[in-house]
Amino acid sequence: MKAIFSNSEHDRLLVDLSQKYSGRFNIILKSKNTESLDKAKKELYEQISKDHFKKDITQNADLREVLNTYKFYSANLLSLKTARQIKNYDYELVKMEAMERLYCPMGINLLPIEEDPFLLFSDYLQSLGTAENTDITELDGYFYETVRLSLKDDIALSPSLLNKEMKEVVSAKQKIENKNPDIQIYLTGAPVHTYYASSKSMVEINLICILSILFIVMLCKFYFKTFKLLIPITLSLSTGIMAGYLLTCALFDSIHILTFVFSTTLIGICVDYSFHFFAHNNDIDSVFKSLTTSMLTTVCAFLILLFSKIILLQQIAVFTAAGLFFVYLFVVLFYPSICGKISLDVAEQMQLPEIFSYSPDKKTKKIIIVLLLVFSVTGIFQIKFNDDIKDMYKPPRALQEAEKLYSTLSQNASDITFFVVKGSGIQNMLENEERITQYLPYDKFYALSKFVPSKKQQQENLELKHKLFQKELNNYATFLSAKSKARLLQKSQRMGYLTLDKLPMPALQDFFAQQNTSVIILKKSAVDRDTIQGILKQSPNAMYIDLKQDISNKVCACRKACLSLILPVILLLFAGLSIIFKPKNAAKILLPSILGCLFTMGAIGFIHQGVSLFHILAMFLITGFSIDYSVFRFSGAKNSTASNAAVLISCATSVFSFLLLSMTSFKLISSLGLVLTLGLLSSYILSLLLISAPLQEEHTDNI
Repeated sequence: MKAIFSNSEHDRLLVDLSQKYSGRFNIILKSKNTESLDKAKKELYEQISKDHFKKDITQNADLREVLNTYKFYSANLLSLKTARQIKNYDYELVKMEAMERLYCPMGINLLPIEEDPFLLFSDYLQSLGTAENTDITELDGYFYETVRLSLKDDIALSPSLLNKEMKEVVSAKQKIENKNPDIQIYLTGAPVHTYYASSKSMVEINLICILSILFIVMLCKFYFKTFKLLIPITLSLSTGIMAGYLLTCALFDSIHILTFVFSTTLIGICVDYSFHFFAHNNDIDSVFKSLTTSMLTTVCAFLILLFSKIILLQQIAVFTAAGLFFVYLFVVLFYPSICGKISLDVAEQMQLPEIFSYSPDKKTKKIIIVLLLVFSVTGIFQIKFNDDIKDMYKPPRALQEAEKLYSTLSQNASDITFFVVKGSGIQNMLENEERITQYLPYDKFYALSKFVPSKKQQQENLELKHKLFQKELNNYATFLSAKSKARLLQKSQRMGYLTLDKLPMPALQDFFAQQNTSVIILKKSAVDRDTIQGILKQSPNAMYIDLKQDISNKVCACRKACLSLILPVILLLFAGLSIIFKPKNAAKILLPSILGCLFTMGAIGFIHQGVSLFHILAMFLITGFSIDYSVFRFSGAKNSTASNAAVLISCATSVFSFLLLSMTSFKLISSLGLVLTLGLLSSYILSLLLISAPLQEEHTDNI
C-alpha cells in the first residue's frame, strides 16, 4: 500500500516493502475430504492465468539444477537448528533427530549414506520449506488447503490490471463452488480487499453522481422554475472536473479510485457559485466579491491537505481545488454572456421561512454560545485519538471471516515484520544477516542467508560437521565401514563456496530491498520488543520495520502536524478576511465556522468515536466551506432575500453531497463525509444565528 511518502530512507523502505508484498493473497479451499480439495485446486489452476503470478522460490527455478548445486556444496551446508545444537554440544539431540530421519519410512536420503550418515543435507533442505506453496490443515472435521499466490509487480501496482486479474480469480471461485457443492473457497489478502473495495466504490460513484444531479435538477425546478439553468451548470461542472482530472494526472502517476469518490463532492460545492449568480438575477457585479472570497477560502481549505503527506488526500486536494478554481473562472468569465438570455425574477420565487432570516438578541446569542461551548468542551475532553491504520478500512463481513480463518490456519503467518540489513557487499550483507538471525527462532523467519550462507558461515558449518564426526561418528554410524568413517573424518571442503551467482534461483532476488540491502522476513510474534532493541543495538547496519505499526506511527505524526496547523490557518484566514472586511467583522465571520468545528469535535467525543488524522483534516474543510455561508450572508445586505436563499441552497447541495459520502462502504471516506455533514450543517445554523442584521447594515455603510 503506497499510502505515505517521504524523502527519509525509512519511509522509502516502507513504501518499497508495502509495494513488494502488496500482490500476495491466499485461496483457502474447504471440504470434508482431501480428494475434493485436490480436484478443486486443479480446477482453480486451470482457470486462472498462471503467467500473471510469481512463482515461489523453488518453483521459479530448475529444481534438478538447484538440487545438484546444493549437493555439490553439501559439505558447507547445515540447517540453523542443527548448527546451534552442535555449537551448544547437544550431540545426543543431534543423534536422536538423525535417527528419526534415518528410520523414517517417508524419509528420502538425497546423498549416499556413506557421505551423509546423519542425513544433515536432507535436514538442511527441509529447513528451507516445501516446493509446493500450499499446506493442508484439519480443523473441526473439515480439511483446509491454503494456496498462497503473489501477483507480478507490474500487475499488483496497477489498479486496473489488479482488478482484472482478481475478477478472474473471483469468477473461478464462484464456478468451482457452483460445480462442487461440497467445496467452499475463501479469499484473503490485500489484492482481494482492493478488488472488492474498488468494485463497490465504482457503483457508489455512479449512484452519488446520479443522486447529486437529480437533487440539482429538483432545485432548479422548484426554486428557479426552469431547467435552462442546467446547461450552464453542466458546462461549468464539466470544465471543473476535467481541469481537476488533467492536473491530477499531470502530478501523480495514477489516480486512486477513492479520489474520484470524494471528488464527486465537486457537484455539490461548485453549483454554489452558479446558484449565487442566479439568485442575484444574473448580476455578476453583486456577487463577484463574495464569489472570489468564497473560492479563495475553500481552495485554501483543500490545499491544506497537501501537508498531510497522504497521497490519497493530496490527490483529493489537487483534484478538488483545481476543479473549484476553474468553475469559479467559468462562472465569472462566461456566465454573464451565456446566461444573459435566461430571464429570472428571483422576487417571484418561493420565499424562505422567517427562521432563515431570524436574528436573536445579544442575550440569546450569549446563551447559545455558552451552551455550545459547554457541550463542545465536555465532549472534547472525552476524545480519544485513534491512529491505527487497520481501523481506517472496515472490510465486508465475508472478508473479515476469511481473514480470521486464515489467521487461525496459518497461526498469524500473515502478520509479518522485517529486518532490513545493509552491507558493503553481498558477503558482508549475508554476515550481517547471520548475526541477526542467531537471535531469532530458526523456524520463524525467512532470509537470503538461509538459502545462500555467507562464506564465513559455510566455513563454520564445515568445521561444525567435522567436530560432530570426531565426537559421535564412531558410536553413531555403526552401520558404516571403517573405511567410510575414516574418509568422513578426513574429508575436507569441496570446490570453493556456494554463492548467489552459482544458485539458479532468480526468486531469491525478492529478498533484496536495494543494492547490497536485504530483508529478513519474520513473524511479528517471533521476538519481543526487548530482543528487537537488543539486536538493533548490536547491528548498526540493520533497521526494523513493522509495516502496520510504522504506517500507523506516520499517520499519528501527520495528525499531530495537522493539529499544529489549526491555529496558523485560523490566523491566516482572519488576516485575509480582515483585509477585505476589517478585523472586527472578520472575527464575526469566522466565529460560526470555529464554533461549528468545536461542536463537531464535541459530538465525536460524546459518541466515543476515535479521532483520526482524517477527522482533523475535516476541520480544515469545514472551516473553508462554512466561511462561505457567513461571507455570503454578510455580503448580501443589498439583496438579503436572494443572499439567504442562495446560502441555503449552497448548504443544501454541499451537505447532501457529503451525506451521500457518509453512506459509502469505505470507512475512511464515510467517516469524513459524516463529520463534514455535521460540521457544515451546524456552521450554517450558527451563521443564521450569529450573522445579524445590524452587522449586515454596518457592512453596507462601510461599502
